Amino acid sequence: MKQYGAKTIILAILLQLGITFVVAAACGLVCAVLMLPLGFQYDGLWAIVVFFFFGSVLSRPLSLVAEALPKALYAAKMLPLWGARLCYLFLDAAATALPLAAVDLVMDSVTAPWPSLALAGLVLALPWVKDIGKEEQK
Repeated sequence: MKQYGAKTIILAILLQLGITFVVAAACGLVCAVLMLPLGFQYDGLWAIVVFFFFGSVLSRPLSLVAEALPKALYAAKMLPLWGARLCYLFLDAAATALPLAAVDLVMDSVTAPWPSLALAGLVLALPWVKDIGKEEQK
């Protein structure tokens, strides 16, 4: 197994954080527009970007579980395809909304009520729902 130096590891971490920042900014701006009618308030565009960046960093481990569990249940024939996709949608929306709620607690520049957080979680989960059961259908 190849050993990597500290510089390579730090560079990889910084690259991952940079990519996460750009993706979170894009997703955050789209979600913020949709969340506005549900009471989402912010002090500026930077507040939105920071809010979604830290929310995405915190939600990543939960999202991995939210993706793996429905796939495993479907593969074990414990859920039908539609049930696994519905399970994924619920779990991934919650895995996004809960960390965003935690970030909302510590950020004074953003106010995000629960309906807006639930909508953000749903919007960010919807594009990936078709991936559930894809491996088994081939």
